[in-house]
Amino acid sequence: MSGNNGSDAARISSREQPQHEVVVIGAGIGGICAGVKLQEIGVDDFLIVDRVGGLGGTWYSHSYPDAGCDIPSTTYQFSFARKPDWDRLFAKRDQILEYLREVAADYDLPRRMRFDTTIVREEWDEDHALWRLHVDTGEVITARFVISAVGAYINPKTKPNIPGLDTYTGVSMHPAHWNHDYDFTGKRVGIIGVGASTMQIAPKLAAQVERLDIYQRTPQVYLPKPDFALKPWMQKLLALPGGSAVANGLAQTVVDLMLRVAIYTPAPLWRVGARIIDFAGRHAYARWVRYKVKDKEIREQLRPDFGIVCIRGGAGGDYLPTLNRDNVELVTAGIAEITPTGIRSADGVEREIDALVVSTGYEVFSDPESYKPGTVIGRDGFDLGVFYNTEELKAYYSTSVAGIPNRFIMIGPYSWTGTAFHYFVENAMRHIATVIDETRRRGSTIVEVRPEAQERFHQDMLRSGRNLSYYLETRCEGSNSYFVNSQGKSPYIRPWSLWKTYRKAVRFDREDYSYRSPAEIDAPAKSVPAQLTEA
Repeated sequence: MSGNNGSDAARISSREQPQHEVVVIGAGIGGICAGVKLQEIGVDDFLIVDRVGGLGGTWYSHSYPDAGCDIPSTTYQFSFARKPDWDRLFAKRDQILEYLREVAADYDLPRRMRFDTTIVREEWDEDHALWRLHVDTGEVITARFVISAVGAYINPKTKPNIPGLDTYTGVSMHPAHWNHDYDFTGKRVGIIGVGASTMQIAPKLAAQVERLDIYQRTPQVYLPKPDFALKPWMQKLLALPGGSAVANGLAQTVVDLMLRVAIYTPAPLWRVGARIIDFAGRHAYARWVRYKVKDKEIREQLRPDFGIVCIRGGAGGDYLPTLNRDNVELVTAGIAEITPTGIRSADGVEREIDALVVSTGYEVFSDPESYKPGTVIGRDGFDLGVFYNTEELKAYYSTSVAGIPNRFIMIGPYSWTGTAFHYFVENAMRHIATVIDETRRRGSTIVEVRPEAQERFHQDMLRSGRNLSYYLETRCEGSNSYFVNSQGKSPYIRPWSLWKTYRKAVRFDREDYSYRSPAEIDAPAKSVPAQLTEA
């Protein structure tokens, strides 16, 4: 018997030890939050990697003209790092990036960060109970746990499926990769897309270019943006003990009430109410557009034919008045092709341009296409990309996927709660940190969510979200909303109240996870077939 124990000990000690206890992929809002929360449970051996050259995620990459937040600054911050002295009600990109850098420095994160590091494949090694993270340079980084903090908008769509795009010979750029060396003064510019980035870019470019052509496929909703500089007395008020938290709490209370109405209203009443809201909303929006836009034909082109809240309405600011300018044209005929020197619309008109801005959006966390087969390989060859592209997107508490041990997603299926990203990444990390802490407390090396727990949570999402699904999947037809993915599903919004989301993040059955110690790694696992087809 002592011989067997010696053999087990030798086998365990011979196993490769990971370079890091935890590797966090992404150094944006989620990665910074992960670093803070890991330290709270006593994990100091972690590395945060990012494919770009600095921390900040979206706010590092997106430096296009007038880039900023389209929700109030008082809600756009971590609960553990309140900032009362924002310059404006809607903060601009530079101050947001400065805030993130300050938070990272306060929690000693920069020394644990590594940039210009692109992970192209994550592979679970069951024999050694660790993850092998393959870098595009050929290097391999090993970790006991992996936290994916890549964000909600995973990859910019720099190459949309538009005929002739590759033949264009002029200057081209995406909002995520802005060319600051290019002088737009007096140029002819085409922008493809009318989403959040264009809302901010177009007014700035229109003031300096000779001509600006904006190509709209689907109308958006541009809401008022009551932006103003925060006066010193306002900043002092927010700096009072609890001042900033109260301001944020009021906003969250409104969101919580809206979610409760959407979730708990009886289905028949909800459907009637949805029609009334859409009718009233479209008419109210039409009056707003009539107030901001002079030309009747342009106003008609801006009118949505779908539910008024199908698309996350942006605080449009100066976008609508920009369409009144003589040097701005809104093109809604559709794009037939891009030529070497311009864009030909479906009505046969070709408009020559000097520069092209491809503002066509991003691969989103709720899109199955965002998860490429062969990039995340779990136990027994389980492929996350194959699973998500053939089954519905699902994850226990939006963070854990059965078949993939020791790996967590900070922004996964059904994770958005209608609030700023800070709120739900903090909740995600509260859950993830609890699971990692429980695993370490038990002396275990491997933790994995049980398939039945994952499925139970998924069915709860479907059941609780039936009203939201009806609205998004039925009344939003034709809206091209990113709330609905290519599978016709809407795994974007968490159909729980904010209080329930907060409470359940840590109040869950610990046995919904399975835990294994080093000595048990050699024993074959009894659950989770290779691709979880029965789930």
